[in-house]
Amino acid sequence: MADRSQANERRRNTTVACSLDQSDLAERQERWLELARRAAIEVVTTSNGLRLFFRAEPGVEAELRQLAELERDCCAFADWSVQARGTEVALDVTADSEEGITAVQAMFARLRSPRAATSG
Repeated sequence: MADRSQANERRRNTTVACSLDQSDLAERQERWLELARRAAIEVVTTSNGLRLFFRAEPGVEAELRQLAELERDCCAFADWSVQARGTEVALDVTADSEEGITAVQAMFARLRSPRAATSG
């Protein structure tokens, strides 16, 4: 449990910023957009971030896990969690501070669908 609480404390104290340069950021955004075009279902705003749902098609979970791992490095202020849920794969992106939550909720604006809802 100490490791988890230490990780949470580090996230709270981490500056809310992306460490990618413009070129790497553009490449990363393209990967997210490609995954969304291929399999995105919905992006839902939560009280502490976002939950993104994707169809569990071949390769989707692996790509989502790889992207989440990459994001943990450049956006360390957020927690990135992937769960397979039957025919869907969900990504929860959360933050502990108001500034972090706002940043998380803005990150995937281009992936949002008109059906996106608000949940707790």
